[in-house]
Formats: sequence, C-alpha cells, structure tokens
Amino acid sequence: KILGTERMVVDRRRCLLVAVLLASADAVRPAVATRPPAVRTAAPVMIMDQLKKIADDGALAVKQAAAEKVVGERVAAKLAAAQAKYDIPQKYTNLMQSFFTSYMTEIYLADRDLDEYEQILSTLMKKVLETAQEPHTFQPFHEAIRAPFDYYKMGCDFANGMVDADRSLVLGAEQIEKMQQQIAAGDNVVLFANHQSEADPQIFSVLLDPKVPGFAEETIFVAGDRVTTDLLAMPFSMGRNLLCIFSKKHVDNPPELKSTKQRHNRMVMKTMQQLMTDGGKCIWVAPSGGRDRPSDDGKYEVAPFDSKSIEMFRLMSAKADRPTHFYPLSMFTYPICPPPTTVGGEIGEQRTVKYYPAALHFGEEVDVSRFSEGCVTDNFPAGCDANSSRDELREALAKHVHSIVSSNYQDLAAKLDMP
Repeated sequence: KILGTERMVVDRRRCLLVAVLLASADAVRPAVATRPPAVRTAAPVMIMDQLKKIADDGALAVKQAAAEKVVGERVAAKLAAAQAKYDIPQKYTNLMQSFFTSYMTEIYLADRDLDEYEQILSTLMKKVLETAQEPHTFQPFHEAIRAPFDYYKMGCDFANGMVDADRSLVLGAEQIEKMQQQIAAGDNVVLFANHQSEADPQIFSVLLDPKVPGFAEETIFVAGDRVTTDLLAMPFSMGRNLLCIFSKKHVDNPPELKSTKQRHNRMVMKTMQQLMTDGGKCIWVAPSGGRDRPSDDGKYEVAPFDSKSIEMFRLMSAKADRPTHFYPLSMFTYPICPPPTTVGGEIGEQRTVKYYPAALHFGEEVDVSRFSEGCVTDNFPAGCDANSSRDELREALAKHVHSIVSSNYQDLAAKLDMP
C-alpha cells in the first residue's frame, strides 16, 4: 500500500514536472540561440543539472509526504490501542504522535530496516506508557537499569536509527586512551562538554561503543530534572548512570519548591564527592547548565560556561585525595534531535528527529592548577598569587575551557553542519 500510494503521487508529480520543464526550456531558448556555439553546447548541461535537482527534490518531497501519512496513521492506531489500556495525559499522546511519526518517517527515508525499528519503537512506546502509570523515582545517583529490562540497550538502539554512522566523526580518540588508563589506575576524569540534544548520552554511546566498548557505558552524566521527570525522556534516562540535579535555570521555579530542590542538590554534591573519593570514575557535565541554542542567524554556538560549575568540580577533586583529570569535549548533535528555541518551558516539549551524522572532539587535558593560585585573603592559601583573585582565575578557567570546546565545535560544524 505504501508503494502503490507513492507511485500514484509520483506519477502526478512527474506530469507537473514535465510541464514545468517544458516551460523552463521555452523561457531559456531565445537566450541560448544568441550565444556562440561553445556556450550553446554547455547550456543544456546546466539546465539538465537544475532539472535533475528539481526532480530529485520533488521525488523526495513526495516520498516524505507519503511516508508521513502512512506512518502517522499506523502510529495513531498504536496510540489509540494504548490509550484504551493506559491512562496517559492527552498532551503526551499528542507529543508521542508527532515524535514517533517523525522518527519512523526518517527511518523510512534513510532506507533503514522498517521492521527492526518499528519493533524498537513499539518497545519504547510500551516503556513510556508503563512509566506514565508508575513514574520512576530517581535517586541523587541513579545507576543504569540493565535487568530485567536493559534500558541502556533500548536507548542506544533507538538513537542508532537516527545516527548516520558512516559520516559521523570522533576526533581526539588518543585522549580516550589516556582517560582509560587514568580511570584504570583509580584516577577520576571529568569531561567539560557542550550540550545540544536530549539524546546526547545515547549518541555518545552510539559513536563510542563500537570503538571503545565500556567507556560510554560507564560514564556518569550530570543530568537536569527535565530528563528525569518528562515521560518521554524517562525511559532513556533509566538506562544511564546519572547524577540527578536541579540546574540553576530551574531551581527557582516554582518558588515553593526552591528549598526542597536546594536540599536535593546538596545531597547530590555529597554523593558525587563520595564517588570521586572512591575513584575510577568518568563524569560528563555541561557547565552551561543547559543545551546550546541557535543565534539570530540560525547557527548553533557553544553556550557560555558557568565558572562556578567548573570551580565546584575543581574543589571537589581537590578533596578527593585522588588525581582528577579534566578534558574538554565538543559535541555536534543538534540536527538529530534539536532543542526548542526557548529556554525553561514546561515539561513535555515538542520533539522532532532527523537522520544525520554526529561528531565528538576530545581535547587535550586541561591543567586547572594554573588557574587556582589566587589568594582568598592575604597569603591564604600559602604560596598564593597576590596579584590574582580567586574570582578572576575562576572566570579565566571557564573562558579557557569554553574557548577550546567552542573552537573544536566550530571545526566539527564546518565539516558536518547542514547547508
């Protein structure tokens, strides 16, 4: 039925294209006739290139429209059957309809295995509905749930459908080797990263699991409350190691919960300090406190880093009595699952996906000791630099790390960014 419907639409579109092409040929014929012979032979090639592009674009548009219609109907039928069994908010029914339709349409357009990914989608839908009935409570430190159901595998399988692995990039792989050696020795590693997509942890795994098995799987992600309370995000989060914190952008809202959120954050800090004291941990954190957003010209830029966030990790590492190594990480992921244009909206945001390559760039280790020698008061701590205040050095460190992440990100974007 899908192919039959598509052929009918394509035939109608081809008739329209023939009329357009004939009209285009009539329009250019007088100009071609007045040109020298050399130019006259080149013109048809240029015209055919343009016409081929028109035809290709038209065929893609027809294919996408047909896919969206058929996929949308199938998703709607699945959700209607689920609604009869599970009582889920209408808002989330609408969100799942658009998100799952977008996902399966991209699977179809990318010529991926429809049966395989429809099964993955059905499994995800089931888990979303189950958590809607009984939401999971995330502790300050959440360890990935791998049994009796493997949420890590489900999240990676789902993200794998959207990642164009053949065109994706992982730069700075030699830094990962250093990190693995440091972690094996009981040291800690902290990745200061930019953040672009809800699916960043899963994309991180899709790109790294085939190259360095276990590294992404064991990484601990500092996660905001949105990914632990949103019904669509919750099953993905259940498959990751998370330090669950309220970000500075959301801790004040609503005001009556501010003290509760602050108390929770203090417990997270205590837990993280213990993890770093135990050693052998890799922790991913976005010092920006949220996802990157496009600028006025539509280009994505790395959001500014919060100097207090970076300083907190530096201080905690100093208390851990174990070496901690800090690395900048640039992530290019936004085309696959872009964030909303606004910041701080209500839980349950609209989502779209696109089949596209992703990229990571691991920078060289940053020596944070160069930025920690300022004086708090006169000659304290001993040997401090009286010419530099702690606040100045803290800001300098944040800008230094940000500049590396931003520069490496721009390099990735230049290689992969959409036209």
